Amino acid sequence: MPRFEAIEKLKNEEPVSAAVRMHKGMPRLYLNKKQTAPLFAWSWKLAESAVHFKNAGVHLLHPILGLNSAWPEDGAPYDWTLFDSFFDSLLEKNPDAFFLPRVHLDMPRWWLQKHKTELLECALPTTPDNDRQYRDMMVNEEGGFNWGIYREEPSLASPRWKEDMERLYCAFLNHIENSPLRSRIFGYQIGCGVYGEWHYYCAEFMPDCSTSIHNKLGEIPTREERLNTEFGLLRDPAKEKKAIHFYRQFHEDLIAETILDFAALTKKKTNRRALCGVFYGYQLENVWMQEGGHLAPEKILTCPDIDFFASPYSYQTTNIKGREWWEHDVEDGAGNWLGRARGEGGDGAYRVLLESLRRHGKLYLVEIDPTTYLEPPPVNPDGSGGTRIEKELCMVGGQGCTTREGTMRILQRDFGQVLLRGHGGWIFDFGPVMRTGKSWYADQPLIDEVAKFRKLLQQRAEKDLTPIAEVAAVYDAKSFFVTRHWRAEAPWKNGGANLDFFSHWFMTSQARTLHRMAAPIDFLYRFDLQPEDAERYKLLFMVNTFYLTSEEIDWMTAFLSGSGITVVWFYAPGFVTPDKLDLVQMERLTGFKFNLLEKPGTMLINCSTIKDAQSQPVSFGVNEKRNPRFAVTNQDAEVLGMWADGQGVAFARKKMDGWQSIYVGTAPLPVEVLRHLATAAGVRLWSSEPDNVMATKNLALVVASSAGPRTISLPHPMAPLEGGEQKNSHEITAAPGDVTIFTTP
Repeated sequence: MPRFEAIEKLKNEEPVSAAVRMHKGMPRLYLNKKQTAPLFAWSWKLAESAVHFKNAGVHLLHPILGLNSAWPEDGAPYDWTLFDSFFDSLLEKNPDAFFLPRVHLDMPRWWLQKHKTELLECALPTTPDNDRQYRDMMVNEEGGFNWGIYREEPSLASPRWKEDMERLYCAFLNHIENSPLRSRIFGYQIGCGVYGEWHYYCAEFMPDCSTSIHNKLGEIPTREERLNTEFGLLRDPAKEKKAIHFYRQFHEDLIAETILDFAALTKKKTNRRALCGVFYGYQLENVWMQEGGHLAPEKILTCPDIDFFASPYSYQTTNIKGREWWEHDVEDGAGNWLGRARGEGGDGAYRVLLESLRRHGKLYLVEIDPTTYLEPPPVNPDGSGGTRIEKELCMVGGQGCTTREGTMRILQRDFGQVLLRGHGGWIFDFGPVMRTGKSWYADQPLIDEVAKFRKLLQQRAEKDLTPIAEVAAVYDAKSFFVTRHWRAEAPWKNGGANLDFFSHWFMTSQARTLHRMAAPIDFLYRFDLQPEDAERYKLLFMVNTFYLTSEEIDWMTAFLSGSGITVVWFYAPGFVTPDKLDLVQMERLTGFKFNLLEKPGTMLINCSTIKDAQSQPVSFGVNEKRNPRFAVTNQDAEVLGMWADGQGVAFARKKMDGWQSIYVGTAPLPVEVLRHLATAAGVRLWSSEPDNVMATKNLALVVASSAGPRTISLPHPMAPLEGGEQKNSHEITAAPGDVTIFTTP
């Protein structure tokens, strides 16, 4: 047996204990009972790059391990040498390192070849004609994981897969618990499916039709039953119960239960000293929505064995004709600029609903993965030349990432969000396999920037990070069981090739302007609304609450009565019930009367009452024909906008019993409309310009989305982090992407 001297030096250390506990408004990471700044680092060659992170004061490392590399052949003993060697090399470079490994629950190739009957089956052929995601494997010698996707993978419903993987995973945990490494490994991020992100294997091809899933879930709907909807964008429960029931089981009883079983194993085998977390909760920009996982959030959020959630942030690419593929500016169907996801001035917005995670005491870890100026731009302006991985990653930072100044602005935004929002994250460094062959952080200015924010993260330990937003965006994951399948849009040219209509326009694209409203905003699931929120919020956006029970309607109407809240209902709130399509229920919830427009029509609204920056009437929405649509018929409603094709009132406002109801038939709403609605609801706009603003009790952050002067209006005196006077109002002049952080003493 090889000797691992750096590991052996740990033999007298006590096992590390880790916990996530609420403190001053946010879940915090504690190691050995001491609050610790949750800033991690990963690199494709982590043993080589660890020195850069060590020099920045980052001692928490996030190695990725492929369990399949530890099972060499059937009947042979598991071999942990590769993992031990990896950890030993990391400890040699940084003897103070602690580890939160990501563990991929992948089977070795020989197992898949031997157990053909345990593999998933897809409703669509896995042919090159459908091939956008699949590629040659990149195998990392550090940790032995494969970076890629195969077409042959196990069904998660297979008892043989579950039994063999549990045995392999338990053996791995036993190895660590009986090794000196137990003093440095303080948790595990369990991963499975596409990229380990709990997107079901082969999600692009509509899995799973295997015998295993038939045996577990019962009758499986046909491909046509899954692809087609009886009522345009919506499923009719009276006719499509089989498909609705299947998708609910698929997410709740298969994917979620698999996660919970492995989380329980983690806690049991570590005697609960270690953390357990997952990639989960992608409500915004969730690819392959119906098959891609993440649609059983309540089960995962309420599980005591799950301590943290993780995700990359938004990758939304441009849909503007003539723009380069690495740009992230987004327009709606009327030509309104909605905002930018990545790059200088982008929002860098999260795909999870952070307020829900906070309310359940779950730590959030964001993957901070932009390229830096050390990576050269594409070989050619159109992105041609170089390998596929180079094309995909060399500009993932977005506009501005190829300059030092631009990189710093992007990192200041990304690290600033981590600082302000009270969570953590890891630096994701693909540099060693790119054209330069070196870490994206192998330069002193970058090390200094990381060091600065790592220090700030540690200093925030006693900051009160309780959210103070007056606005919330509310979502309901189960609505995707009753909406049109994402595949029905393919091939789709409007950006987001793996997104459905609602994911692209109502969720992801709408997020661009929600973040640019210049008011802090919370994002949460509908089931996490609490009675006290009636006192907290002034404006609610009910984005996709299409599928509700009568009991949920009763709760919502009681919650709103006398609250003073303004509620914006999108498209078809409460229209779909467990048994039927119900216009009466939609009317009971919103207070409006509607004509049901069954014929497809354009999803554009003309709004003469609200002006844009050039004092012109605003039009917004999607320039595509869809059905059903709804037209408001109330005579006592204030008309805000009409369907562009003349089919009636599509945007209206109405006073209710101590609250205000607003109906809008399409999305995304441009920033001018959002700021108008916010002002009318009494919401404070923190910037005089449509900037990205985040705030908690003791910290605030402003990312300028345009150049020029602006007034920052704060609810209590704060000073710029770099120094200055504590006051309620600040006049600043910014370039696009400039980041300003304000703090209390």
